[in-house]
Amino acid sequence: MVVLFGLITAFSWAFANVFTQQATRTRTKPAVIMFWVLLVTTAAILPFALAIDHLQGPWTPGSLAWPIAAGALADVGFFLLLRALTKGSLSVVAPIIALEGGVATVLAIALGERPSALQYLLLVVAVLGAVLVALEPGRRTAAGAPEAVLAAVAYAGVLVALGQSPLPDLTTVGITRATSVLLILPAFLLVRELPKRANAYPILWCGLLDAVGFAFFAFAASVGPLSVASVTATQWGTAAALIGIIAMRERLFTNQYIGIAVTLLAVTGLGLAS
Repeated sequence: MVVLFGLITAFSWAFANVFTQQATRTRTKPAVIMFWVLLVTTAAILPFALAIDHLQGPWTPGSLAWPIAAGALADVGFFLLLRALTKGSLSVVAPIIALEGGVATVLAIALGERPSALQYLLLVVAVLGAVLVALEPGRRTAAGAPEAVLAAVAYAGVLVALGQSPLPDLTTVGITRATSVLLILPAFLLVRELPKRANAYPILWCGLLDAVGFAFFAFAASVGPLSVASVTATQWGTAAALIGIIAMRERLFTNQYIGIAVTLLAVTGLGLAS
């Protein structure tokens, strides 16, 4: 069940990022995109959280700390994702950010999980693949790669925090997204813009798919090992890279194609070996 929930998460986030890239192409300020997407996500999640979880606790500072931390890190990751997509292509950015599953696995190890020797090897291979993706001839790094690496670290923290929360699944996601909205609100109030007409549908779909992805990741993390849930969920990088190359006709250098293949095979191996 954890793999099924993780794959639903992966496909939801893959298509959400396609819509996110569409929004960035209209030169809309990041604070505007972030606020409206997060508002849609929160509005979609909270009613279900209230109806299904019925405000079940424990409502303690310690239990609230995890989803609040996830919300703060999610804002950092989202901002860096927007920066990366503004500069680079989806097929480069997605596999790099998909390393969040590997980083989350490392964090899970620090929290007590014990992967096998094969999993350690695959983590190293995944990192090497990401390095190949990030290298672009004539540049020190591919466009958007540095921001994508930092986004992967931030999103890994989100995955771990969601997995550690003792609150019910949907309640955890609802608090996480509500925190993200509140934290981005001051930046949004400085610009106070409605989405451009061209952005209305991409923002709506991004928010709804983001809500589905986060909800199913919380389900996955609650029924299985966090390392398996994290690695499976980050298969969104596979789907997003293929969408970028096939549907959006993005063209890369040979080493980047090799890096995408290596990274995605390593991530897949981590899921199977877990």
